[in-house]
Amino acid sequence: GLPVIVTRSCNNFGPNQFPEKAIPLLITNALEDKPFPLYGDGKQVRDWLYVLDSVEALDAVLHRAKPGGVYNIGGAFSCPNRHLVYEILKLMGKPRSLIERVPDRLGHDRRYSVNCSKLQSEIGWRPRTAFSKALLETIEWYRNNRRWWQGIKGKSGFTRYYTRQYKTLARN
Repeated sequence: GLPVIVTRSCNNFGPNQFPEKAIPLLITNALEDKPFPLYGDGKQVRDWLYVLDSVEALDAVLHRAKPGGVYNIGGAFSCPNRHLVYEILKLMGKPRSLIERVPDRLGHDRRYSVNCSKLQSEIGWRPRTAFSKALLETIEWYRNNRRWWQGIKGKSGFTRYYTRQYKTLARN
């Protein structure tokens, strides 16, 4: 009898995201001129949503959805991981030579995406921020907040995680 609403979201990104996640890791590595880890062939496709759009979707669901509903929150931009890496390098003026292929994770999905047509038709929500604009804002935030992310990346726990995750890059 609880008024439960379920949401499922695609990959979120934006300012202040923990630097172990793909986009902040790529941005901060570029700022440090460190290699970019790219799993396997880089053809894994991901759907991306700016965090502020995600918050607006959650707010819309909270205020307009019917209890018992299940809503997928999808982004307006989907691309293979390698294209994401190329775009970040281009926007940051960094060479593609920073890309270092790492072995693909076992069971790594080729595609993550959600169909958010129900959210659009029933609630009237759509993402408002263009991916390119959101990515530029995110890059700028990490440029301007080095002390925050360097403090996190400098801790031994992060170093252990990074070493386990990207064995070939741990040397750099």
